[in-house]
Amino acid sequence: MSLKTCITCLLAVLGITCFHASASETDTRDAYPCDGANYALYSAERPPLLPMPRSIAWKDRSSALATVTIQTPQQTADPAQMKHILAELNAYLKAHEIKTAPSGAYPIRFTLIPEWPKSMENREQPPALGDDSYRMSITPQGIDIQAVNTRGFYYGLQTLKQLILRRGGKTTVAHCSIEDWGAFPIRGAMNDIGRNYMPMDMLYGIIDKMAALKLNTYHFHCTENEGWRLESKLYPSLTEAKNMTRFPGKHYTQEEFRRFVEYCRVRNIMVIPEMDMPGHSASLRRAFGISAMNDPRMTRILTDLIKELCSLVPAETMPYIHIGTDEAHGKEEQVDNATLTAYFRTVEKCGRKPVRWHPGLAPKGYKGAVQQLWTERTLKRCWPAPGGEYIDSIETYLNHIDPFTVASTMYFRRICPFPQSKGLGMILCSWPDLPMNASEEHLTHNQFYSGIAFVSEPMWNPPFPRVEGDPMKDSHMQYHANLPAREDPMLAKFAAYENRVLAIRDRFFRNTPFHYVRQAQIPWKIIGPFPHEGNVDRIFPPENILRTGNIEPQYEHNGKTWAWHPQTYTGATVIFKQYCDFPTPFNGQKPGARAAQNSTYYAYTCIHSPKAQKVPFWIGAHTWATSDWRNGPVSVPGKWYHSNPRFWINGKEIPPPAWKKPGNNGAMIDENYHFRAPVSIDLKKGWNLIFIKSPNNPDTRRWMFTFVPVQWDPQHPGCNIREYPGLEYSIDPAASSPDEKQQHPATKTTNK
Repeated sequence: MSLKTCITCLLAVLGITCFHASASETDTRDAYPCDGANYALYSAERPPLLPMPRSIAWKDRSSALATVTIQTPQQTADPAQMKHILAELNAYLKAHEIKTAPSGAYPIRFTLIPEWPKSMENREQPPALGDDSYRMSITPQGIDIQAVNTRGFYYGLQTLKQLILRRGGKTTVAHCSIEDWGAFPIRGAMNDIGRNYMPMDMLYGIIDKMAALKLNTYHFHCTENEGWRLESKLYPSLTEAKNMTRFPGKHYTQEEFRRFVEYCRVRNIMVIPEMDMPGHSASLRRAFGISAMNDPRMTRILTDLIKELCSLVPAETMPYIHIGTDEAHGKEEQVDNATLTAYFRTVEKCGRKPVRWHPGLAPKGYKGAVQQLWTERTLKRCWPAPGGEYIDSIETYLNHIDPFTVASTMYFRRICPFPQSKGLGMILCSWPDLPMNASEEHLTHNQFYSGIAFVSEPMWNPPFPRVEGDPMKDSHMQYHANLPAREDPMLAKFAAYENRVLAIRDRFFRNTPFHYVRQAQIPWKIIGPFPHEGNVDRIFPPENILRTGNIEPQYEHNGKTWAWHPQTYTGATVIFKQYCDFPTPFNGQKPGARAAQNSTYYAYTCIHSPKAQKVPFWIGAHTWATSDWRNGPVSVPGKWYHSNPRFWINGKEIPPPAWKKPGNNGAMIDENYHFRAPVSIDLKKGWNLIFIKSPNNPDTRRWMFTFVPVQWDPQHPGCNIREYPGLEYSIDPAASSPDEKQQHPATKTTNK
């Protein structure tokens, strides 16, 4: 299928309305496929890259690869990393049916250079990790990768892997010139493996994906109230099953930890281990039968544990030690200034830099720790100390963010928005506090992989300039919850980025829980808010469409004229009220402002199907945080959500799921759309009208809806989610397809 028939228009503003793909265009190769519909958007001479290099000059040519020879420096400062680079490269070439031999026709040359040219001088250097820059040239004569160390070689390799494509039995590499380096010294992610244990094999898989996307820091949060997960030779009772309330006895041995740190190191990833103190310490207290963290015995134990941890890995490999200090709420978790000072000084005496959460505890007057920010920027007490170093983790907790909101938040959110302090970068956090039925739910219930994919470019090569001035006046906050409206030119930028992410998803995240499909082409018209005065079932005039089949341009209600909003909203998920009252188009784009209370919105879009068929849909009226049950009663029988939103297709109501587990308790099972089976819906040939009613009530902490068709793989739940082929979207199908006007149930609409 040609590019023109693969993508038509995203409606007038984008120039792309609707994504087309035939059922036969699904990926065909098990390893690194490049034949699917998303890769069809790109030529072999300009393949999709993620993250995009700082500087790239395409030559619009490519070379066929059959045999190669690999040339490396005789000596490097890091032989172990160079050995891994060669192993990773050789495995990749073999998967693409390229043979390596000393007499290979096409050379791949790794060259160490003593210093960088002037063009690459004015860039930020990672102070703890060293220079991650590289330069690459690909011509008919071969591939040259230059760097001042093997770190640069490794990142050059990751880009090279994306430049190599195999299609139709032929492998090629695109010609280009690249100069590249990372924007931030810390580009990281974390999983809460203290509460819910994750086997080491899963962690290795996470590290592989992070490394491929040029992330360079893994936050190893291994202690919590529910369990202390890192072996101690000094205090072996810490990891005994009786002292853990989840995954009892599951922990990491010291040897496993050493191997993990080395596995990360050769892949350019630094491990920041966290032993949280004095809060989040119930398992620690259980192990010793000590009731108060201010007990001198506990202070001695913790300083011993810090020293023991530092003895496992050299300071040059593990330069930071995180000691938590957040949420010390209970009386048993309170400590005095001398105890706090002992924590921080012990880390420093071990030759490491302490990291703490902010807000969190610190000794009086002490400013030597890196502050890792959490919670929200609307609270000035949560801002970093002026002049201090900080890691940005605010507004990015994956356990709180809807799978489709992840994309807009990560792309548009400008990292380190506090210019009065020194931002080192970002760590993307996943805190699924609730219990799990299995460790796999870290990834099947939380959008970790799509999160690191969408944030990879902002961390490495930010698409927008940094925030200057007041971080509360950052204009990009308006896109943190929802995609730009169709009239906003920012939507085109996002759509281009989304296309690249989806191509990389198809190729490098196969058989992986990646909870995302294309959404920049989905338009919505919205009307409201109609005040329902506490009666969420109150009927308002837009519901006449269910009786007449017509969408009117405006409605009269209580002496007032209500019209559809002039904006055309975009996305698979539309959020009226975000948690913590982040800016949305429905609260005036004001941080901390609430959307209309006790009100109802209506929304519609139209989907064109080339034939009558059953199509799976992700449908949701709420995305529950995987960390808590704050949002009112869950899994209410007979309702999509306790505020009773409703969904119709062609005037026929779509019933809610038969929930498997009622009530706010225990592990999640089917509460969120992305980890329950999609709803099978009958689409008729031609245009189908989707109509949504979305009320809120006082318990609605998050007010939203999700509606999107998906391809899914029931044999691998949560994996291989893809765009459903052949469907089109429009808010005015009469204008989009005049010859099919009579097939649409709302042909009398005058909305344009």
